[in-house]
Amino acid sequence: MSSISPVLREAASSLRPPPPPALPGPAELLDLGRWLQSRAYRFITVTPLTHQRILARHRAVQDADERDAFGWSRPFAPTLLPHALGQRLLQAGIVVEDGAGGAWRSTVRWSTLDGLLISHSAYPTTAADAVFFGPDTYRFASLITETLRLAPLPRAAHILDMGCGGGPGGLLAATLALERGVPPASIVLADINGRALAHAQANALLAGLPQAQCVTTDLYAGIEGTYDLIVANPPYLVDGASRTYRHGGGALGGELSERIVREGLDFLRPGGRLVLYTGAAMVRGRDPLRESLAAIVRARGWPMAYGELDPDVFGEELDAPAYVCAERIAAVGMVVQRPAA
Repeated sequence: MSSISPVLREAASSLRPPPPPALPGPAELLDLGRWLQSRAYRFITVTPLTHQRILARHRAVQDADERDAFGWSRPFAPTLLPHALGQRLLQAGIVVEDGAGGAWRSTVRWSTLDGLLISHSAYPTTAADAVFFGPDTYRFASLITETLRLAPLPRAAHILDMGCGGGPGGLLAATLALERGVPPASIVLADINGRALAHAQANALLAGLPQAQCVTTDLYAGIEGTYDLIVANPPYLVDGASRTYRHGGGALGGELSERIVREGLDFLRPGGRLVLYTGAAMVRGRDPLRESLAAIVRARGWPMAYGELDPDVFGEELDAPAYVCAERIAAVGMVVQRPAA
């Protein structure tokens, strides 16, 4: 297998959230997404620190446009939205009143990714069940795209996005297959977070993939069948609040990544691949996560590629007690393939 080449830089951290009042309704999310598509909406989601800097630049509520409202999470005038749509979104809790002055604020955010429009939690994202999307997602997408460019999916492939969040990984893999004229036989978007699956369901419909199945599961506990492609972008930090989108478990945040690989290999079809994007804390020049994952795969005798995609992300985390032994955190990618029968 080819080694993994570097992609974009800079990972995202998260800050203080306005807690959404309820799970967003997929039907209302879909209506909002279609309206944004009709407005040729485009937004690249940046790191929270960059986001914070941009918000510090004053922009009046009456001047807020779609990107201000649904990308930058700024308050906006209700007249920005068609009246009927605005009332449905207000009733669903997708937009809320923003204090005095009559302004509204969105509880969701929308990002564009390789032709997809993906909904996720509004800025800032520190709620326990927040659905995160940021620079890590773009690196994850680049890893999937490169992997499938080197070896496209077979006809009628089965795709699983484990810990899907809003579903960008699985939906991207499916659209890449569709672009080649080989539609997947099944798409499973799996997550333990109900809020994530509400977003994933709407995002799948918006992407023209109504066959995508959203499954609530703790890793592979609720998964059936085998897959030609499993993609995963798990949390990989040690988070004191144990937020689902940040906390990776274990001493250095790698526990979920290890479980996704160890347990996921049994769900690969002959010739199937598992694509993992995660983070690894480096200790005195060593990569303990790589060593652990290599041992798991070596026990099977299967081919594996592993490489750093960014050598230095989330540097601010090194001040936390959990990382007293670490010298840096790197974004890494791994591809492991089950040999063909």
